[in-house]
Amino acid sequence: MTVFRKSRGRIIFLAGVALACYFIYSAVSGAVQNHRLDQERRDAEQQVRDLQEKKAYLQAVKDYVSSDAYVEQEARRQLGYTKDGEIAFAIVSPPAPAATAAAGDWWQRLFPR
Repeated sequence: MTVFRKSRGRIIFLAGVALACYFIYSAVSGAVQNHRLDQERRDAEQQVRDLQEKKAYLQAVKDYVSSDAYVEQEARRQLGYTKDGEIAFAIVSPPAPAATAAAGDWWQRLFPR
């Protein structure tokens, strides 16, 4: 009878240890998952801030391009238009080296910050 009590006590002890290990594993895996999700949330918030900044820049470019000042500037630059009383002149410079290529999207090269 004492052997049965000892073995039943061992079984209960081992079951308790197994249950404790399961709870510890669940807590640790939950903490790891929470940390990963928090990092993903921070990354997503940073992407949102970057995209909002890019949107604001593009909106400013769009507003400028649709303005009369831009139309007048491009008419003067590309077509050589002048107002009454103005004298048109052109500055001729040496050609730019071919090795320098501007980086970025086309609107960023056209309208540098």
